Amino acid sequence: MIRTLATTALLLASTGIATANDLETAIDQFLAPPGYERVDIEALEQSLQDYWLDTTTISPGGAVGPIEKALLIATGAIPSERTRTALAYGELYDEQHGRLSFIELRHYNMGPAIRDMAIEAYGADSTADASEFGEGEHLGWRFVFMPLMGNTAVLVDAARTVIDPDIAYDQDCTGRPCMDLDYPFDAIADWAETDMSAPHWPRQYPESDGLIATPAHAAAELAVISWSANVESGAYQWTGGERPESADYFHPWRFIGIDRNLGQEAAIDAVWQETQLMDDSLSAMAFRRLELPGATYWFSAATPR
Repeated sequence: MIRTLATTALLLASTGIATANDLETAIDQFLAPPGYERVDIEALEQSLQDYWLDTTTISPGGAVGPIEKALLIATGAIPSERTRTALAYGELYDEQHGRLSFIELRHYNMGPAIRDMAIEAYGADSTADASEFGEGEHLGWRFVFMPLMGNTAVLVDAARTVIDPDIAYDQDCTGRPCMDLDYPFDAIADWAETDMSAPHWPRQYPESDGLIATPAHAAAELAVISWSANVESGAYQWTGGERPESADYFHPWRFIGIDRNLGQEAAIDAVWQETQLMDDSLSAMAFRRLELPGATYWFSAATPR
């Protein structure tokens, strides 16, 4: 569904309750950190239309969750397929419109860093051109989604920034230096391999690039494993999971990291972290999905109180 800023403003104003202004204020605050600029959400929504496979339904892509949509937009914005992604998810509740998703996503092109390592190891004459390693800027995104008229996640507003390469080296990505290729997910938790697997469901967008899952599909499978989505009806449905009682404003409690094609072979390694758990014995849980061509491995970890 195509949304415009004007239509969104009218929609938010139509609540007729005190939280309408609070919600608009929260959105403005979330989308306005230094360096971020509002983007055309109509153009972003149109870009998503190209992904939907369920085009015969009333609302193509209607069941796709906000995290998947954010990942589809971000991964489509740069050509590089050697990327590292850090996503932080929070929510606000509006009495009329339900749970609004506030997503910060930083998407890094790791191609140049990998090429620099190759040059150091093999020499410039034996290393392919930069275009072979992946091109594109490091981009930061902020999205607000909400459920509306049969759509699980309609884009309400968004902002974007270009991340300076020097700043990128100082940023944190799911507990690791964003630009340091020597930090896989192995060290961020005490992982235990499990025999879990994600169920199959009718696809609403391409799930694979031919060798490994797309970042959006990897996140969707993790959403099911972490009880933030289900396929009980036979179709995928984002539910959002349980919002912690201790969650403050739109500040995040759910964190996702994705490494894609950072080694010598195709691979996608994705981690989903749930924090601030309402549990007497656990404060956080994490789930990990590691895929190589032809094989997918699952891990989990828990943080006791």
